Amino acid sequence: MNPTPSTSTTGLPAGLTPNLRHAFGGIWRLTLGKFLAPRRWPAVASLLAVLGLIVYGFLDAGNGPRLYLGWTIGFYFTFVVPVMAFITAAGAMRDEMKPATVDYVLTRPVPRPAFVIFKYLAHVAGAQVDFLLSFGVILGAGLVRQAPGLIAAAPLLLLAQILLVTAFSALGFLCGVLTSRYVVLGLLYAVIIEVGVGQIPTELNRLSMTHQVKTMLQPLAAEAASKFTFGIQTLPPDGKLATVGVLLAFSAVLLALTAAVFAVRELTGSGEA
Repeated sequence: MNPTPSTSTTGLPAGLTPNLRHAFGGIWRLTLGKFLAPRRWPAVASLLAVLGLIVYGFLDAGNGPRLYLGWTIGFYFTFVVPVMAFITAAGAMRDEMKPATVDYVLTRPVPRPAFVIFKYLAHVAGAQVDFLLSFGVILGAGLVRQAPGLIAAAPLLLLAQILLVTAFSALGFLCGVLTSRYVVLGLLYAVIIEVGVGQIPTELNRLSMTHQVKTMLQPLAAEAASKFTFGIQTLPPDGKLATVGVLLAFSAVLLALTAAVFAVRELTGSGEA
């Protein structure tokens, strides 16, 4: 009869001690490996092509380059980026809760809160690269059509995109941990907070993450005044540092809530040996 394996004081088999540095490296490689998988790039290329067609359609629909900067602020940065960042992040978190993944990853000696943080950092890094490609499509189309003011606005627009991806990825992680119907939960959040509370002319509107970015982009929206920026150009402008601080704080709170929920979730493995 084989002897019973010895265990450590943590309940893990002897010799299996948590090493957060190695855990972070492993999660980083696994996550970025998914972003770099060859089978994924046709889907990414298709989405970029669709975005390019939308941009082309806008520029050829009688709007012209003069309205292009306002359109990118009012449509791409306050709708497309938040929605796509949320969906991809929530889906990534749900993938980590599948039975096969539970068997492979969550049986490792890594605290669950640390796993959530490491997964979030790796996912956001990969997502920022994806959105940088779409930013290139937006910027390139505007430059080809000589949209006025786009070059000068590019650094601030890129900062807005980075903040939106960071914040809405954290929201996606939280909703993904809470339910498999994260799209429904995201829609409820969007209607109540982003559309509802975000339109209230009081300090409560600061609870809206897109409102924070809109106030940062307000000077650009005022210069590129159009029907696409009507609700933005009338906002009081806010500084870049204030917006960065608030959205990073929102992201940290959402990530902490995600880690807390994930730590107590009961996850079922595949049952295979």
